[in-house]
Amino acid sequence: MQSNSKRFKKQSVPHSHKFTSDFDSVIFIVIWNALGLFFVDFIMIYMISQVWEGTGLAIGLFPAFLTFGGLISSLFIGYLTDHISKQKLVMIGSFGRGLSYFGLYASIIMQSLPGIYTSSFLLGLGAMLFWIPLDTLISDKSSKHHRSSAFGRRRFALGIGQVIGTVVGFTIFGLASYFTPDNVFLIFIAIPIFGLANFYAGIRFSLTVDENEKFQDPNEPIDEIDELSDTDDTPSKKSPKLYIFGIVLLFFALILGAINFGIYRPFILPIVFANLNEPAILISWFYLPATITSTLIAPKLGVIADKINPYITLTIASILGGIVTWIIVFFTRNIWVFSLLLIIDNTIMLTAGFVFINFLSRVSIKHRGKIFGLITSFDSLGMIIGPILGGLVYEISRSTPFIISILVEWALIPFFVFGIWILNPRVVESLEE
Repeated sequence: MQSNSKRFKKQSVPHSHKFTSDFDSVIFIVIWNALGLFFVDFIMIYMISQVWEGTGLAIGLFPAFLTFGGLISSLFIGYLTDHISKQKLVMIGSFGRGLSYFGLYASIIMQSLPGIYTSSFLLGLGAMLFWIPLDTLISDKSSKHHRSSAFGRRRFALGIGQVIGTVVGFTIFGLASYFTPDNVFLIFIAIPIFGLANFYAGIRFSLTVDENEKFQDPNEPIDEIDELSDTDDTPSKKSPKLYIFGIVLLFFALILGAINFGIYRPFILPIVFANLNEPAILISWFYLPATITSTLIAPKLGVIADKINPYITLTIASILGGIVTWIIVFFTRNIWVFSLLLIIDNTIMLTAGFVFINFLSRVSIKHRGKIFGLITSFDSLGMIIGPILGGLVYEISRSTPFIISILVEWALIPFFVFGIWILNPRVVESLEE
């Protein structure tokens, strides 16, 4: 028993064998930038759908403009990430996000739907200026054997920020609504506070992170790393036709998957409002268990994702994800059951996401910024089309976007699996199956 315990301890990998010394500083900025993510999205959808009684199309246009801004910036930010300071780009993106929060706050005060759309577009611009260089830095500063774990830590920080922001935001929102129901300035004051947090995060990041420090495996000579970086596109030359076919399959699935996600995601809250018949603030608090649980287990899920079979993981995740969505939309009438299903849904999505982002980060070393930018462009294009299509079919029947989404999610499984299977032997850092 004692020898087994010692053997287990010996298997523990030191932090320096997984990440660079400033990796934690890279992750820390995510907490500050994530403070307003859930609260702002929730408030915007709530205002458009419940307070202003907007149509399905009006609801869908909010995430569509947000994503369109991301698409515009992703067309050039990938190139910039590989050629200029990632550190400065992250800071600029953080400042852009902060300014857009002030725009959303002003739009709510003035009851301006065009103002909300404009600010959401600017928020999308700033978001990609932030995330693409940050994800590239996370990849550069982590071992390929612990890449999913690295993105698990990123998700952990994202969840921590969302939990703090949700508690702070809805506490201010609830107290102000109760004591000063006519003071719109105070009710939504959390939004500009989160904007200031983004300013602070950008400044702190620029002072604490060294973008020139990249992870080097202690067991791998520097010469081999440099040689790999210089020739990291050669795997595709062995079978260029298969490589291109794999890329086409994967990107086709990515676009349709993004459209599919956008078809139903903006309409979850209106369905939940109608099905549960509970106050909006109470429903928002029941999102917390799902966020907290996914936050706590994200690093562990990242470790697991580094070890499990990617094909089985993506297949099972897609099947279960569709089933859980079906249950939430058509059978859930209890707020406790709703919260439990959200935990399951988040766990499924996180695990599959870690596997997928792990693979994408391995396609190239020299061109990681371009890869993340290209992926974001395809993803953003789908997310622009999806909410608009979802808004149109939502007007026909409120259940239609979800039925379409579930069926398409299952149909896309072969595209993701075969795309990765074809590309895996031909990328610079192949996954261990």
